Amino acid sequence: MRSNKFIVYLNYAARGMVGLVGVLWVSGVIPAVSGDVNVRMFGVVIILFGVYRVAMYWNQRQQEARYEE
Repeated sequence: MRSNKFIVYLNYAARGMVGLVGVLWVSGVIPAVSGDVNVRMFGVVIILFGVYRVAMYWNQRQQEARYEE
């Protein structure tokens, strides 16, 4: 079953935005307590979670493509 391309792009965008929020958090664009190591570490965790979400979605799409063949 082929997914609609719009839905695929929407999924990648939503999952990528999680990582983007982490980057904005670490860079200080999103206001937080300045200089607190825990805040920066939380931003790094959000970035890693965003990368994990994109990688898992990509892997799921690859598995679906193999299953369809």
